[in-house]
Amino acid sequence: MLNLINNKYFKSTIKSYKKLFIYIIICLSFLFTLSYSHYRYNNLLNSFKANFNNYKFSEANNLIVTKESLNPFKIICLKNDLHSYFNDKLSIMSNNLKDKDINDILIQLREIDHYKIISPSRINYINDSIFKFTNSVDYYTQGINYYINKDYENALYYFNNVSFLDINYSNSLGYINQCKKNIKNDIYLQCDELIKNDYYTKALNLLSEYSSLINDDKAISKKIQEVKTKRQDYLNNASSVLEASSKALTTTISPNNINTLNITSDTNFLINVDINNQKTYVYEGKSDNWTLLKTFSCSTGIDGENTPVGSFSIKEKGEWFFSDEYNQGGKYWSQITGDILFHSLPYSNDRTTIVDYTVNKPSSHGCIRLYLDDAKWIYENVPRDSKVIIK
Repeated sequence: MLNLINNKYFKSTIKSYKKLFIYIIICLSFLFTLSYSHYRYNNLLNSFKANFNNYKFSEANNLIVTKESLNPFKIICLKNDLHSYFNDKLSIMSNNLKDKDINDILIQLREIDHYKIISPSRINYINDSIFKFTNSVDYYTQGINYYINKDYENALYYFNNVSFLDINYSNSLGYINQCKKNIKNDIYLQCDELIKNDYYTKALNLLSEYSSLINDDKAISKKIQEVKTKRQDYLNNASSVLEASSKALTTTISPNNINTLNITSDTNFLINVDINNQKTYVYEGKSDNWTLLKTFSCSTGIDGENTPVGSFSIKEKGEWFFSDEYNQGGKYWSQITGDILFHSLPYSNDRTTIVDYTVNKPSSHGCIRLYLDDAKWIYENVPRDSKVIIK
């Protein structure tokens, strides 16, 4: 009986050892297969790099396409490994443009782009660097020529395109700062001249146009505020002088009392803008014999950019204007004073798209907005020198 038990135990032990042996063999086989796959993948990757480094691009690509298709390391690791390899090559290209043949770099760059692994922005950056470097000497020379001739805008353009790899790069930075300083001084002189002649909107548009070129937000903002302050002083002064001579400016005007206020106009038209009611009234006739002809809904200036009050008169007219400062324009404008106008609802630069439909409440930057047909009616029918009273 004891021998039978021992015999069963011995057979069970042998069976367990066989299972263990088979398991070990399987694990070793797996590890060997994995190691061999890794070895073959490394050979593939190294062969690819060797071919690519020697400009054998077809051979390199053929290896990637046809070899080790079922290799797990190729499936899992290839994209990341190529990304690292190409990134390293691009870094070397960026740092050694001076010492490398530009044509060789362009050839490699084109091949790297072919694999669609590196982002296009990185490829484009190298392309742009090569372009700047190859043209840098000409750019610097052109910049100097324009600078000598005091054409600072063109000089700035060329100095900005001098490559950071160029021996003249540090000099170009100095010229860039000087160009911006000279441009700013020129713009400020032009603004001051425009202000002397009461062209405040033109001065503001000029500052807006060159703000990105000068690239000095603090100084530009200060200058813009200075122009706006002077514009408001001008409007206040013009209004106060005229206001003192007309009792109509201290009285609420209505169709019922307009002919008791001794209001005169140099034409047979008179316009009254009622800011409180956001209405524009057009009268026809003469002093103490005015007849209400038209009533238009309107929008005057918002707080901080209020429409000036006072007695004015229609001056210039035009079919279209556009303000870079506010990025909007208007049709059928009639000038009241300075850059305060009657005009249509605001349009974008395409002259088709209305950007704000608001009426009957303050919404403008100081002008008096009207519906298109109403602005056109004033433009076509109310002559220059017609009195405009805004209260």
